[in-house]
Order: sequence, then C-alpha cells, then structure tokens
Amino acid sequence: MGFNNLLNESNDNLVKHRRNLHSIPEIGFEEENTSKYIQNELKKLNIPYKAGYGKTGVVGVIKGGLGEGRSIMIRADIDGLPLTEETQLDFASKNGCMHACGHDGHISILLETAKIIESIKDTFKGEVILCFQPAEEIVQGAMAMINDGLFDDYKPERVIGLHIWNQLESGFIGVNDTVVFASADAFSLEVRGRGGHGALPHLNVDPIVAASQIITNAQTVISREVSPQDPGVLTFGKIESGTASNIIPDKVSIQGTIRAYSPKVREQIFSSLKRISSLSAEAMRTKAQTEIMFGTPPVINESEVAQWVRDQSSKVIDKSLIGQVEPVSVGDDVAEFINRIPGVYFLLGAKIGDGKFPHHNSKFDFDEKAMINGVKVFLSCTMDFLDS
Repeated sequence: MGFNNLLNESNDNLVKHRRNLHSIPEIGFEEENTSKYIQNELKKLNIPYKAGYGKTGVVGVIKGGLGEGRSIMIRADIDGLPLTEETQLDFASKNGCMHACGHDGHISILLETAKIIESIKDTFKGEVILCFQPAEEIVQGAMAMINDGLFDDYKPERVIGLHIWNQLESGFIGVNDTVVFASADAFSLEVRGRGGHGALPHLNVDPIVAASQIITNAQTVISREVSPQDPGVLTFGKIESGTASNIIPDKVSIQGTIRAYSPKVREQIFSSLKRISSLSAEAMRTKAQTEIMFGTPPVINESEVAQWVRDQSSKVIDKSLIGQVEPVSVGDDVAEFINRIPGVYFLLGAKIGDGKFPHHNSKFDFDEKAMINGVKVFLSCTMDFLDS
C-alpha cells in the first residue's frame, strides 16, 4: 500500500503535537495533562481507548473493518524529566520539567500514525493497539501497565516502538538484530562499623576505609570477571558519611548504577558486587549490606523481526538511511514488552547540527523533520503485518 497520499498533512500535524506536548512535560506517573491530551486526540479520531493502565497510561484500539485478524501493538512513552529547560525555544516548558529525551516526539508520531490507520481501517482486518506508556524514565511504567492487566485485556502478536536519537543522522532508521539498550538497575550499599574519635582510630572500626576498599576491589568486576566481548558498567555515583572531620562515623551509605547488554552479565555483576562487598567489609572488621533495586532488563530485539522491520522500512525510506547502530548503555523498560512478545525497538535519528546537546541535557532538542520517517516505518510495518 502506498502512503504518500495519506501523509500530506503529517508534517504539520507532527510539529503541532510535538510543540503542544513539549510545553507540558510531566514526570513518571504524574502525566495527567499529557494523558488528557492523548485521550482528547483519540476522541477526535473516534478511536476507542481505555485510560488508567499504570495510573496515567492510555491504550487505544483500531479494529479493521474486514473482520478479525492479527494484532499488533505500537508503543510510545509519554513522561518527561525533572529538569529545568534552557533551550530558549518558543514552546519551551516553564513548569520545571522538560521533555529532554524525545518522548514528546514519540507521542506525536504515534498519534499521527493512529490518525492515518483510522482513516484506512476499512481496508484491513485485525487490530492495531496504541500503547501510550507512562514512567519510562524511572523504568516502572511498563510493569505498572502489565500489572494493571494490559496483556490480559489485549493480546498483541507483535510489538514495535521507536526512540528518537539526536546523535544519529536525521531520518536514519537504526534497527539492530539483537541488543539496542542496556539493562538499567541501581544498587545501595551500607557499610557499618563503630564510630568514635578521629584521633583514636584503634578504638573504632572505620567504615570509610572499608567502603574505600569495597569500591576499589569492585573495579575488578568489569575488568577481570566480565568478558570484554560482553561489556557491562558498574558505577559508584554517591557516597554519604560523617558529620565532622574529627569523628569516625558509624556507617557509610553508597549508591550506584549497573548496566549490562545481556541477562548473564547483569546477574554476574549483581552477584560479584554482593560477594566483594561482603568479603571486603569482613576483612576490615565491618559489615556490608547490599541491595539491588531492579530496574529493567536489556532491550534485545528479535533478529527475525528486526530484519522484517528493515525490509519494511526500505519500502518507504531510502536504503542509505537504514542500518544497524552501536548498542547504547542507557535503559528503557520497553524491554518488559519485548521480553513477552516478539518485537523490535528501533532508533530514529534526529540530529541537529553537531548534536552537542544530547539526551537529558537542559538544551536538548531534535530535528522535527525526522518524525515523518517514524510514521512511515510504523505504517509500513503495521499494514504488512496485518496483511500477511
């Protein structure tokens, strides 16, 4: 099916949606106005929907006029970040939050895709599920929707989604065979000793020295225990302890992040960190308690589905703008969907200039002209899947 005649107004619609949404960013599980915006747009299109999945998530359904058939889900995340915007854009947010990761574009692309699919629904059988997911930035929204019965109420056979990436050439479609994004987990570590006067260290058990040993020893997890062919990240990002320069404290609190491109390495880093923390602390006469705050698994595409997405993309996008990209060590809880349903998450390049303001930067922006390629790929994949 040719889509060009259906895309005459798409660029204007995409920009309008993106700028409206960009001005009203909201953080995870607080996307009340964003959710209302989505619901109002679906109402205008006469697309039935159900709100409340994961508190602020919205799910719309377009049923083909030719009867029952296959079912495909298209997913877009909807939350912003707790970041004060400094872009100087005319439509910049002023509420202390910011769409600094492109989710305003994701919503816009899915709304425009929905508009076009709704206009041709009498030409196909099956259904298209439109999933607007909250709280991706805190990697909790996908599971919240699932726990609220998303996959009890809907039975998609395939799921697709995209992430705008302003470090890639504008309009580029990056479809990896396997890993797209890393897992994203956090950890907290508490080292307990026995505090006292800093001038009498022999009468105390110093948790700061023990914590230092743990951090140093843990550097060998990545360099000596994990294969360089299957990388991971273990970062200590926050240390808190003490009240004065001449007091040895009772405890040290540490927080950090863990990233991995495979479930195996993810589990290996968890277990190694716990082992090293416990034994290093014991060697220094202290005790360590490690807690893993599980976030989201790595985003790993189905290779056959990835090839299918590249094939369908080549029908609507110049082949020079389609390929694979290096995996990125950020996380995304779309993994919870793809782990349950065969699917693909692809990157949509949207670089402006030299791309010096990346994602999560207060001056982040992306090329709005790239959004139309996201719509084209969604349409091509959706209609091929339903027709096959």
